[in-house]
Amino acid sequence: MQRGQVFRRNGSWYVRYYQNEIEDGAPVRRRVCARLARYCDDYRSKKDVLPLVDELLFPVNSGAAQPESSLTLAEFFEKRYRPAREKKLRPSTLNSHRDVFTRHIKDSIGGIRMRDFHTKDAQHFFDALTEDKPDLSHSSLLRMKAILSAVFTFARQEDVLRGANPIQGVKAEGRRYKPERIAYKLEDIQAMLSKLVEPGRTVVTVAAFTGLRASEIRGLRWEDYTGDEIRVVRSVWRTHVGPTKTEQSGENPVPVIPILRRALEQHRKRNPGDGYIFAGEKRGDPLNLDNLSRRILSKKLGAAWKGWHGFRRGLGTNLYRLGVPPKVIQEILRHANVATTETHYIVVDRSETKSAMKKLEKAVGKEWAKAKRRASAK
Repeated sequence: MQRGQVFRRNGSWYVRYYQNEIEDGAPVRRRVCARLARYCDDYRSKKDVLPLVDELLFPVNSGAAQPESSLTLAEFFEKRYRPAREKKLRPSTLNSHRDVFTRHIKDSIGGIRMRDFHTKDAQHFFDALTEDKPDLSHSSLLRMKAILSAVFTFARQEDVLRGANPIQGVKAEGRRYKPERIAYKLEDIQAMLSKLVEPGRTVVTVAAFTGLRASEIRGLRWEDYTGDEIRVVRSVWRTHVGPTKTEQSGENPVPVIPILRRALEQHRKRNPGDGYIFAGEKRGDPLNLDNLSRRILSKKLGAAWKGWHGFRRGLGTNLYRLGVPPKVIQEILRHANVATTETHYIVVDRSETKSAMKKLEKAVGKEWAKAKRRASAK
């Protein structure tokens, strides 16, 4: 058990002690010096600062200060967190974590050692972001907070840290605004199909009438299509072939309506053989939808083209306008819960709210007229 060497210098109290650190991937024992307090009436002797020494050395003497906790946040993220999460997170998710960490977190607080990172460090970081980058949305800050929390949760799971997660209790403010949610209407889809040529026309038809994610469209193979339904069993992000986003996504096959069936049958006549339904020109790899969007769709459709996700949200919105219950829409879009469907995939525009209030006005008028007639009859 260490007691440390306490001494006074330049009007302050210090303590020297040993701690284990990681250097070049190997643990080393290093002597360090830490400032305890300024020399004053409260701290006039060594005896006065001993409680401060005990508090400082408690993690070292109790074994809570593991060698790997000497890694900086940036080092821990790159050397431990990312490699360990490669098999558990989708490649797109892990890539997103890396981009957010590199762009916003690394240069600001990435140099703090894991064992020296406290809640105040995270709170000051988010407060500074809110002030220096006012355009950052509340949801963006919450995403950063979630990534940081995941890193420190992993550190605790690996016994690198034994205290509480320092991200707990941190508030991330940011600018709150309602983001624009793109949902293609049926008339939008019809206008697109009238302007497009193959294979863009068939890809858009699949996106519009299945609500599949772009990665799931890329992963479709002919064995997944029965003529009546499409089983969604894989997704392709860049060159990575993997499972769908959630278990729910792969469990429920998507019904195929006649307009989609005709489009797929014609597409297969033009592209005989097995493999991916939408294959690229080289080696039968999945078609790159980003390239299709950039080189063809955005040029052919102009401002009307607002990305692939508008089809998925559009299907949910169009079904809702046709009177389909949200629970059924959830099954079609293969969400894990209906709250996701209702919150993010059903878009109600201003004209619909006005129409709804007019219906209410008519209903109220009829009921009040009936009540008036009953009253006069008495």
